[in-house]
Amino acid sequence: MNEASSKFVDNIAMEKIKNEKLFKVSHSPINSHFVYDELSLANINSKKVDISTLKYSKAAGGFDLIEIPSFYNTLPYKENNTIYLYNSNCDDSIGNILFVHGLYDEHLLNYTFLIKMLNEFKFNVFMMTLPYHHKRKPKNSLFSGEYFLSADVYRTKKAFIQSVYDIEACMQYINHVDKKPLLLVGFSMGGFVSLKYYTIKNKIDGVVLINPVFSLSKLVWENPLLESVRNDLKKHRWNEKATDAVFEEVEVFNKSYTHVDFKSVALLYSIYDQLIEEKNYKTFTEKTNIKNVNIYHAGHLNILRVPKLSKDIHVFFTEVINTN
Repeated sequence: MNEASSKFVDNIAMEKIKNEKLFKVSHSPINSHFVYDELSLANINSKKVDISTLKYSKAAGGFDLIEIPSFYNTLPYKENNTIYLYNSNCDDSIGNILFVHGLYDEHLLNYTFLIKMLNEFKFNVFMMTLPYHHKRKPKNSLFSGEYFLSADVYRTKKAFIQSVYDIEACMQYINHVDKKPLLLVGFSMGGFVSLKYYTIKNKIDGVVLINPVFSLSKLVWENPLLESVRNDLKKHRWNEKATDAVFEEVEVFNKSYTHVDFKSVALLYSIYDQLIEEKNYKTFTEKTNIKNVNIYHAGHLNILRVPKLSKDIHVFFTEVINTN
């Protein structure tokens, strides 16, 4: 698509999410169930998947479906306690990809083209559902992802930490069934979660960030999509400083990131992106001195249908595997 079409698609999608979803719900940081929850990223290396507890089935679209108990149980929302991992294998694979989708995502169909192209490059692809999305959506939730990011900032923080733990569970499972090199690929919010996982582990084969988010707090207070979330927070007399204090542990650029080696990280971003400004991508490259950067003439959403995207992932995979 050209610039005008790319921006049009993004703007239509944002207005649809705001008017049909976000403006219809309201949440609060006051009296959150998750205020005193002690879940932390510090214990991630102590967790192990019990392979005997997994369930296997077939899903629409020809996917295999693996159900993995999450390392973290959200007591009020039992639907969220299972990770759903969709798998599309290919013959004679050279490696595996764990893909993490974006915020408020409703349809796996958004990713079928990219998955098909990655299969053609001989990758087995596994796609993990984020907490509170798709089949993990609580019964009282209006839409996929509503409880993942809202003005209940304590729940949002725990959802993010749970996402990082869920990636660890999926990585353990994939490495159990196939020892080939494993690349972590995240889109938008999935990119943010994937990057945080990488900064904690820092020894995985590689991570690819596609139009990633870089800060939860800045996303809440600056992004045009989250106007209703800001309104909910202001209604309860919350400001950016208060949100920063809650999210400090999960932000990528906190005091721990300076010790991270970004040689095994690739940034793939769109210059017509209407959800994340290009200056954020440039700031990231300056802070990290990341070298693996590819730029596309696309928007936030239609980058997923750019054929060159899968080729660039393949090239990066080959480079990092030969280097490591």
